[in-house]
Amino acid sequence: MPYHTMIAPRWLAVAAALAFAGSSVSAGEINSNLQIEAGQTFLLGGGQKGALRVKGRNTGPVAVIVLGQIEGAAPVLRGTVQPGGDLDARFAANETALLRNTSDVTMARLKLVVSGDTSGLGMTYTANP
Repeated sequence: MPYHTMIAPRWLAVAAALAFAGSSVSAGEINSNLQIEAGQTFLLGGGQKGALRVKGRNTGPVAVIVLGQIEGAAPVLRGTVQPGGDLDARFAANETALLRNTSDVTMARLKLVVSGDTSGLGMTYTANP
């Protein structure tokens, strides 16, 4: 009989933060090969005092929706990055970048460079709405 386990979302967030931030950090710049599980949204920032820039390429097989959200407001669509497409989005101080996997079955992959106020960035995953 197969054994199935469920990983608590809090541990997924910890693993994501370690994988994302641990990739390469230098002079306010983070380089990462981000993976977003099917049916999930990756949240970056939200508490930073300065602006962020998220730049990169969709290296996976599914589209990723990019949104920005200020606390207490509805998310604002910034665009959709198709497989092989480039991403270049800027986010204001205290704004959260949301990177949403459009697939319910396939993992999304992005190669990213995050620059700006990267000190103390919050990172977590949440289920798609």
